[in-house]
Amino acid sequence: MAKHILFLVHGMGDTQPGWSQDIQQIIRSSYARYPGLSLLVPFDTNFSFCEINYNDKFDARRKAWAQNAQTVLSALAQSGLDAPAVKLLTTYSAEAGKENFLATHVLDVLLYRFIPQIAEQIRTSVQKQILQTLAAQPENETINWSIIAHSLGTAVTHDTLHAMYSGGSLPSSVTRPRVIAMIANVSRVLETGADVYTSKVRACIDPSKGICDYFLNARHEWDPIPVPKQFKPVDDWPDLATRHEQRFQNLVINAIGAKNVHDFAHYLKNPKVHIALFRALTWNNLIDETSAASAIAQYEASTPLAQFQSLSTKLKQLWPNEQASWKEIITCFRKFQELVQSDI
Repeated sequence: MAKHILFLVHGMGDTQPGWSQDIQQIIRSSYARYPGLSLLVPFDTNFSFCEINYNDKFDARRKAWAQNAQTVLSALAQSGLDAPAVKLLTTYSAEAGKENFLATHVLDVLLYRFIPQIAEQIRTSVQKQILQTLAAQPENETINWSIIAHSLGTAVTHDTLHAMYSGGSLPSSVTRPRVIAMIANVSRVLETGADVYTSKVRACIDPSKGICDYFLNARHEWDPIPVPKQFKPVDDWPDLATRHEQRFQNLVINAIGAKNVHDFAHYLKNPKVHIALFRALTWNNLIDETSAASAIAQYEASTPLAQFQSLSTKLKQLWPNEQASWKEIITCFRKFQELVQSDI
């Protein structure tokens, strides 16, 4: 039997090949905590990972930023980045450390959102990686696959899947993904083409109206990054029947286990996230309610808010508005990164 492929899609930052090893280990070790899963559906017998990389598509513009930031600023301005945001970036570009945070986290997001050629290169690369992996599976076996995406990767994943399923380029032999898991979803604020609420990148009992069986959306209440234009569909999205069967789940968490509340690993360690993921990948009854409640209680007992009281206070001070401008978003990103790197 062919293994269920779990595609892992990274977020913003200067991510290098091999980036997903820690994420893979967290998923494996979390899975092993639940006897019903590990006994009836052993992980390594039934699942395999495929790491997706697209960081290289940003490299040329990062080098241009380091050598002559004005070139990149002009390109962003011409592509629609508003003047206050450009002015702020101009100020940042004069700093000695501009090649660090600005050249990765902020610049990645802006390049994907405002430079269509780079966004297209990324989508094409990700689509190729997915299709090549799926095409390599045995021809006489059903192909099972899912995607777990983080941060900037949620927008990349949405846009890539939308292109794959609406452009007619997907081979008929490729089944639809079982689970699309969006972690710290920023697909709305980076939206340029397809509306994330009306595209078919959704779970739906009717396969003609959605491309996956389950859609999980995880948001941490202390994470400021996914707040602007937050992914928050109305109660009947994608439809009432799909909601009734819990094929769409909005997983809101608030336990703080590390300073970087936006971190991919920080989300996946939370049982409220990984239990929902494992249930969607297998069967709901393999993790019973007693085991789930116990795992959640243990995790939350080990992450009392008091141990991060100073962090939570400072997070409140930098919190963005849901309708934040790009200048405000960039400022928030910058302050958040400084906070994560501080000695609090």
